[in-house]
Amino acid sequence: MERLPKRTSLISETAAALKEWIGTGVLGGTLPGELPLKTRLRVGRDTLRLALRMLEQEGWVTPARQGRQRQVQKQRLASASSLTRRHRPVTLLSPHRIVDRIVLLEMEDLQKHLAEKGRELQFISPDIFHVKKPDRHLRRLVAENPSAAWILYSVGEAAERWFQRQKIPAFIYGTPFPGVNLPCVANDWESAAFHAGVQLARLGHRVIGLLQSEELLPRVLAAKRGLCRALATASPQGRLLMFVDDNTPRGVARTLETAFSIKNRPTALVLASTAQLLTSLSWMVSRGVGVPADLSLICISNDTWLQELHPPVCHYENHSKRFAGHVRQRVMELVESGQITRKSALVGVRYAAGASIGPAPRRPEQEGLGGRPLFYIKTS
Repeated sequence: MERLPKRTSLISETAAALKEWIGTGVLGGTLPGELPLKTRLRVGRDTLRLALRMLEQEGWVTPARQGRQRQVQKQRLASASSLTRRHRPVTLLSPHRIVDRIVLLEMEDLQKHLAEKGRELQFISPDIFHVKKPDRHLRRLVAENPSAAWILYSVGEAAERWFQRQKIPAFIYGTPFPGVNLPCVANDWESAAFHAGVQLARLGHRVIGLLQSEELLPRVLAAKRGLCRALATASPQGRLLMFVDDNTPRGVARTLETAFSIKNRPTALVLASTAQLLTSLSWMVSRGVGVPADLSLICISNDTWLQELHPPVCHYENHSKRFAGHVRQRVMELVESGQITRKSALVGVRYAAGASIGPAPRRPEQEGLGGRPLFYIKTS
């Protein structure tokens, strides 16, 4: 666990905490900048600067220079090498703060087992994933945060491939991009989508829409494969239409308007994310679209707040305990040996029946919605 400074003699305690972090491998090589350091240490800028000056005078770190960050002195790194791996934390890397309650619950299990081994699970969400080539930023990030292992959560294809090329001990929480061979644990979204597609096809739906974000994520690709297999199996004449939104409520609404403006509109929608669900439901209410009389709706993913909806929406629930167990086993193996011998795991999901799917409306392109003329809206 990272030692934090006590509030007595704060400057010297801050310096002592920094020495311990360096000695145990929590810090090494290039020191992080002052802003992330003072945040982790929970001290002010002046206190941190005075503590760093003490470390400079005692030969622990190099002096600060214009445009260059402080480095840990090589002799200090050499003396800490035998302790480094035993005390390094496991780092979960994500482009955004983790607020998903299911993910946080699954991480609690891992945190508990790491704590028993004297390690910490730290969360980092740097603003570097919007660039097309994040290599330089990732190299600096890894140097500033020595870790026994990295958990990659929604970091994007470029970052996954960088960790694979660098052969850094890393693990993907979720579905990897095609061609990325890092170990992973992922929910089986393809099987869930296949089950959803077969259900809809048997209810007479011949045109099914799939809402996706602008970045075609691996789990959406898996859902697309499942729906295509379902239509080929249960409805060879059926079609899958892909609709792209920009991850904003307005973008989802524009996408729905586009979907309903085409002549042979979808009679069922499959949502890849729960973030699209509330916008979709509110948009349908504002347009007088009945669920499932005018449109069937099914959500592939899950969130705890779905239990608050009535009537319930059809969706697929995670086996959180099973998923967390697979994650724990593989991360602990990665921490202890630097590699994972277990195969990547696809964890099945459970179907949660609801009231949001029903028989396809008859000839919707002619009859419109509930007998009303179908509206046409041009979108930019």
